[in-house]
Amino acid sequence: MKILQARFLIFFLVMLIVPAAVSYLGGWDRSVNYLFVLKAFSIAFFMTVLYYLMVKNYNEKKR
Repeated sequence: MKILQARFLIFFLVMLIVPAAVSYLGGWDRSVNYLFVLKAFSIAFFMTVLYYLMVKNYNEKKR
């Protein structure tokens, strides 16, 4: 299983936008600077890797 499949890339983009938007609109982060972007990418990367491992584990148990 490869992590560069379309579903993982779409999940990465959603995880890049949604938590950052919630954080900005919720008022926790009002200044968009390099730390805001770094936090958004780190959350998206971490969640995508967890999703990848969960799907991989599920597929291996299913066999």
